[in-house]
Amino acid sequence: MRMARVAYRYMADITVLVVDDQPLMLHALRTFLENEEGITVVGAAADGEAAVQQAHALTPDLVLMDLKMPRMNGIDATHKITEELPGMRVVALTTFSTLDYVIPALRAGASGYLVKDAQPEEILAAIRMAMDDNLPLSPSVTRLLAQQVLNGSHAPAGISTSAATEVGLAPREISVLQFLGRGLSNREIAKEMYISEGSVKAYLANACMKLGVRDRLQALIRGFELGIVSPRLSIEG
Repeated sequence: MRMARVAYRYMADITVLVVDDQPLMLHALRTFLENEEGITVVGAAADGEAAVQQAHALTPDLVLMDLKMPRMNGIDATHKITEELPGMRVVALTTFSTLDYVIPALRAGASGYLVKDAQPEEILAAIRMAMDDNLPLSPSVTRLLAQQVLNGSHAPAGISTSAATEVGLAPREISVLQFLGRGLSNREIAKEMYISEGSVKAYLANACMKLGVRDRLQALIRGFELGIVSPRLSIEG
C-alpha cells in the first residue's frame, strides 16, 4: 500500500527545515523540496542540536527530521521542538522502522513517521498531510504498530461493534476511525462519507474524547485494541 497522494492548497508556502546528518541526503531532500510548488526550504541542519537552534531562529511550519544523528538525536530534538515551539510540526524521516525508534519518536511529538524508502511524492504528501493535522505513516510503520497490538494482551479477534457501543461511539465516529485505519486523510474520509473535512475532524475529536485519548494516533491504536478497527485494513499491500 502506498501513501495516498493528496492535493492541498495553502494561502502561503509551507516553510520547512530539513535535518539529516548525511550530506548527500540533506542536499537531495533540500533540492527536491525547493523545486516543489508550495514548499519553501528555510534552512538545513546536520544534527539535532542545530535543528533545535534553527527551529527557534527560523520558525518553520514543519521540520523534516532524521533520527540517528550526532550531538543530539532526532527524538530528543523532536521533543524539545514540540515542547518549546507548540504548533510546529515534526515529521520523522529515517532509515529505521523498528519500535525502538517509532514509539519514542511519536511519543516525543512527531506528527508523522516515514522511512527513507518513501517515494518523493510520498514525502511531499506527508508534509501536506501533517500540516492538515493528519498523521502520515509509512505503510511499514502502520503494519508495525498494528502487529504490536495483535501481539499484545488486548489483541481483538475481529471487528467488534459491541465494543464501540460500550464506549458510546456513534456510527459516523466508528466510520471515521475505520477509514483512519485504512490510512485515509481527513479529505479522503470526507469524500468517502460525503461530509465536510470539518465534520470529519469533529467526529474524530468526539471519538478521541470517548476513547479517552489525545490524538488520532492514540485513537487508531485504541481502535485496534477494542476491535473497532481491523489491523488487516491497515496492512494491506
